[in-house]
Amino acid sequence: MIATQEWSNYANKDGSGYYFSLLERAFPGYQYSVTFMPYARSLAMLEQQQVDLVFGASEDDFDDARCGVSLVEVDRSDMLTSQRLASGFRSSLDLNGKYVVSRIGYDWRDQLPAGTRYKEYASLAQMIKLLSVGRVDAVLEYRDEIEQALLKLGGDYQQLVIVDNVVEYGSTFCFAANKRGEYLQKQFDRVMLQMIESGELRALMLQTLGSDEDYPY
Repeated sequence: MIATQEWSNYANKDGSGYYFSLLERAFPGYQYSVTFMPYARSLAMLEQQQVDLVFGASEDDFDDARCGVSLVEVDRSDMLTSQRLASGFRSSLDLNGKYVVSRIGYDWRDQLPAGTRYKEYASLAQMIKLLSVGRVDAVLEYRDEIEQALLKLGGDYQQLVIVDNVVEYGSTFCFAANKRGEYLQKQFDRVMLQMIESGELRALMLQTLGSDEDYPY
């Protein structure tokens, strides 16, 4: 069983996207069920061994889990902010002293300057509204998610600007810390090495995402 948040072009609810394509390559012919849920909950479900696999995570997210040795991507978060902050923005160091928010479970704190005030919320729409009235300085989220949320919200958010590739970390597939998880991880690691060496992993990313910008090797 797989637990994942819905991520546009990575884990779509119709079973398409980069993560699902990689899953099918690593485990051909396997039968699996998928439950879509908030990212933080998926991490907790894996920690409790209630599911076998989560996408796009790392060992730092868990006290006890088995994560793939090879990275599947470099996970980069974009940022929604004011025109004023965006105009002078050069790197994440510019967020020192700012109030930055993100979705529960994303845990970008360690990638931000020590002086950043950081908090997580369940609702992206709520964070955008807080930003629009000046209650926070920036929202860390992926561009596709931001654009979809702005479209749903409607209204006037023209004063807000998306800045790409603000913070980053490497992510992979993580498995439950039990015998089944150990078997699945070994299978995943074996296939990943083959795909990296043959160039198939990069080709899969290009095919499903249209870009290899997040390729980790």
